Amino acid sequence: MTHPLNAFERQVGYRFSDQTLLELALTHPSCDSETGDNQRLEFLGDAVLDLVIAEALYQDNPTLDEGALDHMRAALVNGKALTAHARTLGLDEALQVSDAQRQHHPEPSAAMLEDALEALIGAIYLDGSIDAARTFILRVFGQALQAAPKNGSMGNPKGRLQEWTQLHYAGAVPDYIALDDEGPDHARIYSAAVQIDGKELGRGQGSSKKSAETAAAAHALQQING
Repeated sequence: MTHPLNAFERQVGYRFSDQTLLELALTHPSCDSETGDNQRLEFLGDAVLDLVIAEALYQDNPTLDEGALDHMRAALVNGKALTAHARTLGLDEALQVSDAQRQHHPEPSAAMLEDALEALIGAIYLDGSIDAARTFILRVFGQALQAAPKNGSMGNPKGRLQEWTQLHYAGAVPDYIALDDEGPDHARIYSAAVQIDGKELGRGQGSSKKSAETAAAAHALQQING
């Protein structure tokens, strides 16, 4: 007998050996299912996605530093990007939610779709190992990876911000201020603010102090460019 999720498997390009993993990935917490929901898989898939994207950027951009790579990675896996990929894969139709949830919100929210995509990645990882997960992620994110800048100009917000401040502030360079960090020791989140002449231009967060400064510079450039 044909499994009802076979059509979805063809759409995402991966055939599960263990169909229960796919079912779990597509089960929203609102279902209150006895077999569980997709939250734990989302946690796992988030880590796998970050690893595969970071690996691809590392291999494809040998001249870029950590801060630039971290900024590129964040742009590729932000919520807006994940939601768009989830819709392309048909997760908005495949995601199982409770009747009460559907009554109040007929369409899955962006956050629900983002979580579902990460849960799907987690399920593929458990079902087919890192090789299967990598193949899936690179297929889904392939165009975005190819479109990412290769020369470092767009991936170097600190350099671009310094050029702007030197031009508009008589040669002055930005100051980066470390803010309070948060999270457990194994997954620390660092924060930074960037200032010029005592005026704050932007703030950012990252997995290291350097990447937080890069994110702050990127935020400042967004503010400047409006």
